[in-house]
Amino acid sequence: MKTNHRARSLPARASMRSIASSSVILRRCCAAQRVSVPSTSSRRVASVRPAAAPSSAAARRRRAMTTTTTTTIASASAASSSSSPLAGDAKTAYDALATRLRKMSDLGAIEATLQWDELVMMPDAAAEARGRQKAALAELSHREATSAAHGDAIAAAERAHSGDGCAWRAAVIRDARRDYDDAIRLPGELKAREATLGARGYAAWVKARESDDWDSFAPTLEELVTLRKEMAAACADDGVEPYDYWLDQFERGMKRERLEEIFSVLRASLAPVIAKTLEAPKLEHHPALVSGTFPEDAQERFCRAIATKMGFDFNSGRLDRSVHPFTGGVGPIDVRITTRYDENNFMDAVMGTIHEVGHALYEQGLNAEQDGLPVQRALSMGIHESQSLFWERYVGQSLGFWRSVLPEFHASFPRTKEEGVTAEDLYRYVNKASAGFIRVDADELTYSMHVVLRFEIERAIFAGEASVAELPSLWRTKMRELLGVVPDTDALGVLQDVHWSDGSFGYFPSYTLGAMYACQFHARAREEIEGFDALVENGDLAPIREWLRRKIHAVGSLHPSADELCVAVTGAKLDPEVYVTYLREKYSALYGA
Repeated sequence: MKTNHRARSLPARASMRSIASSSVILRRCCAAQRVSVPSTSSRRVASVRPAAAPSSAAARRRRAMTTTTTTTIASASAASSSSSPLAGDAKTAYDALATRLRKMSDLGAIEATLQWDELVMMPDAAAEARGRQKAALAELSHREATSAAHGDAIAAAERAHSGDGCAWRAAVIRDARRDYDDAIRLPGELKAREATLGARGYAAWVKARESDDWDSFAPTLEELVTLRKEMAAACADDGVEPYDYWLDQFERGMKRERLEEIFSVLRASLAPVIAKTLEAPKLEHHPALVSGTFPEDAQERFCRAIATKMGFDFNSGRLDRSVHPFTGGVGPIDVRITTRYDENNFMDAVMGTIHEVGHALYEQGLNAEQDGLPVQRALSMGIHESQSLFWERYVGQSLGFWRSVLPEFHASFPRTKEEGVTAEDLYRYVNKASAGFIRVDADELTYSMHVVLRFEIERAIFAGEASVAELPSLWRTKMRELLGVVPDTDALGVLQDVHWSDGSFGYFPSYTLGAMYACQFHARAREEIEGFDALVENGDLAPIREWLRRKIHAVGSLHPSADELCVAVTGAKLDPEVYVTYLREKYSALYGA
């Protein structure tokens, strides 16, 4: 990847629905928090004429299927053990649908490989040609995804009750219907406006951020908000609020009311923990960690050793360099991760590698028996993020982890051994906390408040409770409330993120939801895996990886929502108090606050 423009790949319709059988690009934006960006394999193309919109009966059938599947699916193991074989018309219809879905998945895999090449290997001069190639492929993918023949294949499987007796088949048909209905509902005029605004919005945002000129960006953002409301009205089922529709694009099954319930706990319970921690004396760090250089080749050897220890399969994966680290490929047999190295900041590469390997292990652990089918793919952005953050925060930021890798760290960076760097020094260094203006620079403790702020602003915009013109002032007010700091400029405030420049509303919550899912999974893993902490300290991570593979990776999208996956794995839906308690106990011990 050669330019910042190409580095930014937050497409206007980026969503988990656009992942074709896990052909993904999951991007990291910083060491503290990584942005997950899916491939655009099913992105709508303005020049393609969609099939007719589904009738209200089709929408009712889709909702009925979702309800039926919700009551049918209990767990991956139960589903597989209770599957009944297909025969007759049911088998014929399902096989025909599966063949179509796998073809569409292969088209998505081609797009993902092109995108990886663009970000890692492609020369600058090929950019224009690559754009034409991707546009042609997107048009072909869209034609397949919206064809009447594809709709007929789904309807035939529904009529034949091909999903009866098997939760996996039921989930495949459920998601095929969901994806098809969503793809054909959008009018061509709105697609054309989306394409135009996506390009114009990004250019306007870059210029406004560079010049700290909110007023120059505000009119475009107004258009994007209006467009997203109109798109939701055209695509959502009856009675679904516009903001709920966009939340669901990234976090399946999530609604505004549920997010309010979750984030209100963070506002009430975590904000005081943050304030108390930030008032405490700052942690002291070993001078060898904050000065001097860490050679890039030594960092790469150390990062590869960690990836191997975590269980990344290099026979079906790669680790390369790119300007912005990400996970891509067409998992589980082809998973490609990248990282970057800075000789003055070794921890960014280390934690970035752990994060991306967490994403990659999810991809490598997806259910091979469901290859190319919708049920194989990751459940949501938040669940994918939970798998990277499980490893990054609850393993990589633990004292036991640094005790396990200290010999390799000293071998990679001999100066640190000579100067007496300990595992405790590294633990304190990776867990420092401070309040700042920039989300992507935020630490584990304060990051969630940045997301709460963005959610509350998006909610207000879509509810008509705040105007675009009011956003800079509203931003500063909420920064003072949540973190006690106020940016001096809009470039450090409301203009800092790229997401709104192409209308990616509903994206931000997935980041913090991922951290909370990870925390709850970690708590249950420590209960179910004997000697969890000792395994980490001894560097024996295989039992932990296999637990995640069995409970989460291989389950894919079997469950209709992340809350239902949480119930299957932990016995309860997402509980933010688990996350708050973890952070309170951890940072109280670190800071004595």
